[in-house]
Amino acid sequence: MHFASPPTLSCQLVPDRERMIVRVVGELDLEGAPQLTAVVDELLGVGFARIVIDLRGVGFVASAGVHALLRAHRSAEASGCTLELVRAAPAVHRVFELTRTEAALRFRDDVDIG
Repeated sequence: MHFASPPTLSCQLVPDRERMIVRVVGELDLEGAPQLTAVVDELLGVGFARIVIDLRGVGFVASAGVHALLRAHRSAEASGCTLELVRAAPAVHRVFELTRTEAALRFRDDVDIG
């Protein structure tokens, strides 16, 4: 008997004035990264000018997750969209420091900053 495992990642969309906040919860890994990519692609396709990806609910980021965020950043720039990331917990955020990708992405400490 085979039981389906629960998804490792969920994305909740929260409209906030002129921007869309994507609250990410779970593991941003090989299984979850495509889901985040699809959400960002859809928001860009609709024409959002500002997207904030809230990573505070993420417990783990794999290389596939880093790649998905870099891809989202490039796609947003190409669409004229501002993409910002709310930092995950320090232990999780460390992956961006270790992979030297922190400078390539736009991080902020809080979702409430205008």
